[in-house]
Amino acid sequence: MIFRRLSPRAKQKRLQRIVMGVLAAVLALGLIASSIAWTGGSQTEPPKTVEDRIKLLEGQAKKKPEDKGVLLPLAAHYSQVGKVEQATETYEKVLKLDPKNVSVHQELSLLYYTQGKSDKALQLLESALKIEPNNVEVNYQYANVLAEKKDYSAAITAMEKVTAAEKEGSRAEAARKSIEAWKMEVGQ
Repeated sequence: MIFRRLSPRAKQKRLQRIVMGVLAAVLALGLIASSIAWTGGSQTEPPKTVEDRIKLLEGQAKKKPEDKGVLLPLAAHYSQVGKVEQATETYEKVLKLDPKNVSVHQELSLLYYTQGKSDKALQLLESALKIEPNNVEVNYQYANVLAEKKDYSAAITAMEKVTAAEKEGSRAEAARKSIEAWKMEVGQ
């Protein structure tokens, strides 16, 4: 046998090298196999245009209609190309699957707002604030929608949460200016 003339320590080292070599080969084959499986075994290039991505994601969404990992980028792409109704429907599906997803509440509220449905936008933002009451982004968006609806007192309260969280920066400055303007509107 190969190990007969070796010392016990040398035998152990040689055995370790063999085991490590086999392990490295198995891992390499596993990585190759997983990369082939991940790409579907095809060598096609990823879609280059947003429309191509949408088509690909629509096909995946038909196969997996409850996969948030497919629906979220699909909704974002719809929104990106101005397909507001499709984006709205897709975000609504995601919200049913994941009702505590604050980002989806925000995106959907923006879509409703752009469609002139500010009441629905406010409802979604209020739901998001129940989940994350101190979320700066949500409070900022909420305050601006409230001000649009002329509810300046509530808008000021929401925007003060923004200035409490962010002391400096462009958003903090915009928030302070908004508060000043809204206070003038209510006569404070």
